[in-house]
Amino acid sequence: MKNTLFTPTMVFKSLVLLNFCTISAASFAQTNTLPTTGNVGIGTTTPSERLTVNGSARIDSALVVKDSVRINKNLRVDQDVRFLGETKMKDVKVTDEFVVNGLSKLNGDIKFPNVPLATNYSELNFLIMNQNGMLKKGSGDEFVNALKILMYSAPNPITPINICLDNPYTPTWGNGINKLFVECPDVKVGIGTINPSHQLTVTKTSKFGEHMWVDKTLSIGADLQGIGKVYLSNKDKVAAIHVNTTGNNEAYQRLLFLEYDNPNTKILEVINTATNRIPFSLKSDGAMDIDNGIGNIFHLGTNGMLSIGTGTTETFRVEADGLTRARKIKVDTQVWPDYVFEENYQLMPLEELEAFLLKSKHLPKVPSQDEMVKNGIDVAEMNIVLMEKVEELTLYLIQQNKEIEQLKTDVERLKIQKP
Repeated sequence: MKNTLFTPTMVFKSLVLLNFCTISAASFAQTNTLPTTGNVGIGTTTPSERLTVNGSARIDSALVVKDSVRINKNLRVDQDVRFLGETKMKDVKVTDEFVVNGLSKLNGDIKFPNVPLATNYSELNFLIMNQNGMLKKGSGDEFVNALKILMYSAPNPITPINICLDNPYTPTWGNGINKLFVECPDVKVGIGTINPSHQLTVTKTSKFGEHMWVDKTLSIGADLQGIGKVYLSNKDKVAAIHVNTTGNNEAYQRLLFLEYDNPNTKILEVINTATNRIPFSLKSDGAMDIDNGIGNIFHLGTNGMLSIGTGTTETFRVEADGLTRARKIKVDTQVWPDYVFEENYQLMPLEELEAFLLKSKHLPKVPSQDEMVKNGIDVAEMNIVLMEKVEELTLYLIQQNKEIEQLKTDVERLKIQKP
């Protein structure tokens, strides 16, 4: 191995170089500062600001600005821009997507003037709210209680419009109008269907907590399901159906009006779901039945026959030919001819009675044949008259019997006195 000899000159130069490196290392280890006055220019000799860069600038790490940033023309960000505090922007032009992952607040309006609408709008969206998204106003968590969505016509209008609202909270509504409305002349709103046939079409169940007001006609028919039914349920022990027409002076007023063209239609049928029996039934042919839970207690047939019973036994029947059948008939009355047996009751002398019969051809107080044919017979009144005549006849017989007995006594006395 070859040995190197160090001369005094080489040693001196080495010491000077080592000292310079030490000073340089010490200098670069300290923070470089600039004067508190004056501007610094990069690419320019006349800087107008504290730091003026004439050309491109590249910062590979973070840039911290404590006050504000002002950009006269364009700002290009290849990836993300994050604002931790409040950001104010006057005019923002978005040529691609504008995605907000967190909470955004708007104190003014968002306008989309002169936006062309395409026929194929599957990729064209202006406002998207994902699942569990919220639309707020102000600074609190209050839901918007007055939201108007307007869509203007275009050469190629977008149809149909599907709007889904899902509010997990209960909004507090004030008094007034325009709570939920659609300000279009011929709009049709569909709930549960994308093809509404009327201004409001609901294909499934609807629930009204209190009142439903219909100014004109409420039609329940076969437009959608092919069948129309009305179900009424009331557990508050008040009227399930309340029809009030007081104050209506119109002619031909009807509380209930039913129309049908099928002769087999059941006009009204009441069903007890607990026993599966029909307490009341009224058919379109006029037949009517009332059931007491055991059997029919009332039946009106189409041939005019009327039947009344206890449910197991028929007790009364009126047949079509006018025949009435009953096991017992009880007629209430307030008077009965017991007055005939009073001492002050005056019997018509037989001579007068005979003259009346020869002239009138019927008993006193008994209607004539013509009167009965014309007016019919009052059963209770006729029974009273007949009983009066029976009691009078009894008195006549008693009187005649007394006279006969007296004659017998007189005959026997004459026989004894005969020589």
